[in-house]
Amino acid sequence: MRNSKYMIMICLFLFNGCVSSLDDKKGIAEISSSSIGGYLAYQLSDADIFTTVLGSAGGLLLGSYIGEYLMKNDYSYYKQQLLFVLDDNKIGSSGYWKNHKTGNEGVITVKDYFKSPQCRLIEHLYIVKNKPRSYFDTACRENNGSWSVIR
Repeated sequence: MRNSKYMIMICLFLFNGCVSSLDDKKGIAEISSSSIGGYLAYQLSDADIFTTVLGSAGGLLLGSYIGEYLMKNDYSYYKQQLLFVLDDNKIGSSGYWKNHKTGNEGVITVKDYFKSPQCRLIEHLYIVKNKPRSYFDTACRENNGSWSVIR
């Protein structure tokens, strides 16, 4: 009986590993919560496969929400504002972001256009632990319509 528990856990991790990658916190949260949900459902339902699959799916949904929370770092807030500012298409337009978990914040400002407004010179002001830092980047629109930041 004890060996079958370990075999089930190993199988759940292997099957989930084929579908998801372990490159980020979200993937790890999804895989582990799906495996735990499937294992608990398996134990509580006396090995009913339908309940085990439902438990695994429920764990995956819960892990997805947990992973989204874990992924909310400074970069995600910055990137969201950066795309908004770049699409605004005005010199001097700016955007403000703040991560309430870390307290870090920043301002993004479009300073100038070049290459017949397909590229933009942008200034970043980061305030990390109450110490401001400023630097410049260039962002250009790709042929598919997305923005690419060149450092």
